Amino acid sequence: MIETIEIGAALLGMYLLFREVFIQRFANFITSIFLLCYVPLFCVYPVIAKLAVGGAISINTNVNGVLGDLNVYIVYQLANFGILVMCFLLQQMGSRRHAPYSSPKPPNVAAYEVPFLVLMLCAGVLVYIQSTGLTVAELLVASRFEWFQNDDYSSIFSVVASYLIALAPVVIYLLAKEKKRYLLLLVLVIGMLVFYGVLSKDRKWVIFIASGLLAAIYVSSGRRLIIKAKGVIALTIFALVLAFWQIARGVIFSALITGGGDVVSDAKELAIRLLTEGDFPYYYNASMTAIQMNVNEDYSIPFGLVSRQLLFFLPVDYSLGLKIEDISALFSDAIMAGDEIRRGNMPPGFFGLFVLSFGWFGGIILLSLFPILLKMLDNVVHRSSGISQIVIVSHALSTVLLLLRGDDSSATYFIIFSIIVLYLLRLPRAIAAYARHSSKPTFA
Repeated sequence: MIETIEIGAALLGMYLLFREVFIQRFANFITSIFLLCYVPLFCVYPVIAKLAVGGAISINTNVNGVLGDLNVYIVYQLANFGILVMCFLLQQMGSRRHAPYSSPKPPNVAAYEVPFLVLMLCAGVLVYIQSTGLTVAELLVASRFEWFQNDDYSSIFSVVASYLIALAPVVIYLLAKEKKRYLLLLVLVIGMLVFYGVLSKDRKWVIFIASGLLAAIYVSSGRRLIIKAKGVIALTIFALVLAFWQIARGVIFSALITGGGDVVSDAKELAIRLLTEGDFPYYYNASMTAIQMNVNEDYSIPFGLVSRQLLFFLPVDYSLGLKIEDISALFSDAIMAGDEIRRGNMPPGFFGLFVLSFGWFGGIILLSLFPILLKMLDNVVHRSSGISQIVIVSHALSTVLLLLRGDDSSATYFIIFSIIVLYLLRLPRAIAAYARHSSKPTFA
């Protein structure tokens, strides 16, 4: 029975994705980006997992193997269908409108704002290097997170660096949108982010660049994107190469060099590992693990999502107990998946955020309403020409990917920080305009 439900969800998800991406050509930009990421990760992958290994793999170190509780799969699919049905209803409501979305002019950006944002991004890379307590040469050969064990490591500088570097989608968007003017600067910024990625071994920089570039292409194309068949084929091949590069690198190359080993057997084993333990299946497996812990073990983080979002401006230590620790850190502790150095490295997935915060029943209801929030953001994108439009469009892809993984803090706090920075950069213009207006003579 559950297999039929999973196939039905995959088909409905692909239908919704086809309409938003190929028929409406990203007219609803935020919803389209959400479905573009959500459908493969949460609708198609469950079918692949069922065929390949028998279902979701628990990421809880206390529970090994495939999750076999049918109730967990039912809760998941109820929430999944809730999201898909709401998206379908909103699609139908939107198709009945006769008046198309308006397309306001792109926001006017002062000449000094872009260079200042680039300087802040550069400062983020420098602060990151300073936070590790290591030299550039040492970082090049260091393993990922090795600097956390360094006595000179500064967690405060590390946090500051992460926020400054999170301005990357906005910077890339503004530079790419005016690429004739800023082409050299755009290339230099991308090169700097690649350099940061080599030092940090982090992968967010790739997402940040892709998010900013996609937003620039979207706005420059009149708020429509056309994906042709050749583009789909190229992207599919590229995605498959990236997904299975570990097999080619770890099996085929070693077999050619050493002349030993069973290539077919080793490739199958690594392929199964990629389908069960890689980044792609993590979204689904983490969500299913969180649901299982809530349904069977009564584990929850009551109203954690509300606390984290409403009190974003308060550090936990100064919130008088009103704001909880990062949900990813608490969940990582619960599944014993991290240590004091790497707490928060295992977030609970998109479904886990809601189920752990509101219980499985409340999570189903709120997840079903989530597409309404996406629709509201689409309205901002189409009807606003201010700072909110710049930030929401440029952060769309990165925010969706972070949120679907269950990293709510990075998904929303980076957006809030970008908005604050852009408003602060607008202050000189606002003050100058006010001064000019006040200096005009008045006549009775």
